[in-house]
Amino acid sequence: MTVRRRLLLPLLALVAGAAAAGVTAAPASAACASNTGKSISGTVFGQDGRDVNVSIGFDLVDAGGRALNADPRSASYGCAKTGGYSVPQSYLNHFVGPEGAPQASVMNDGARTTRAWKVGSIPSNAVGAYVEVYHRGYQGSPCKDANGNWCFNPQTLTKYGNSNKHLVPVGTANLPIRLPMTCGHKGTAGAIKGVVTNSAGQRVALKSLYAWTEAKWNAYPFYQGWGTARFSSTGVYAVPSLASRQRYVMWATTTGGKVLKRTGVLVDDCATTTVNWRV
Repeated sequence: MTVRRRLLLPLLALVAGAAAAGVTAAPASAACASNTGKSISGTVFGQDGRDVNVSIGFDLVDAGGRALNADPRSASYGCAKTGGYSVPQSYLNHFVGPEGAPQASVMNDGARTTRAWKVGSIPSNAVGAYVEVYHRGYQGSPCKDANGNWCFNPQTLTKYGNSNKHLVPVGTANLPIRLPMTCGHKGTAGAIKGVVTNSAGQRVALKSLYAWTEAKWNAYPFYQGWGTARFSSTGVYAVPSLASRQRYVMWATTTGGKVLKRTGVLVDDCATTTVNWRV
């Protein structure tokens, strides 16, 4: 199951910036919103220019920061929603392995790889979208779900990391998303690691920890990163394969329910930034 979290700290500032730029939202009616037919589109590929196996989640939000149901087939189209993405995730290049593939390669099913993505039928009360890209790799199982769509391959961060865009304005077209690449494959990705301790110096167990870039959605060279922490048996966490030369917001939740937040965490090329927490 895909783990999803949206960046919340800068949300109000981002929405305010979008409104100041002339992006406005219609007030919700009894039917919540109308279908504008507008879209957000772009491409996704690796830092080395290769096509990649990815799933892409979209959260459309209104001017108040509420996530919206943007599935035009739904009776609650344009209404606030909780859980899941605004529309079913997009999935590209099922048969591509963790190493990526040359552009427009022929896959096992005879189709060519693609890098184009799009979310359409955007409701009239939406001002923009959060876009979350998960890198995946073909593992030899060409399964399909009950609707005939390819099953998601497992996530892998061996060569490429994940990417995140927040808050992409409605109507944006041809937005490139590049997946950061690890140093073992001649990329520049870095990492964040550390421990959480209490006042007595004892390790505190975490339920989850996420890191999201603070870089704007259209910042060049377009491989804004994000990631989920992995935990060792000794309580050390690590968030690997993060796009470098940018700062991150971090959110952690202890098993006891305490939420920890950190901003401005810099990740450099091929380096690991240590961030320890005291609760």
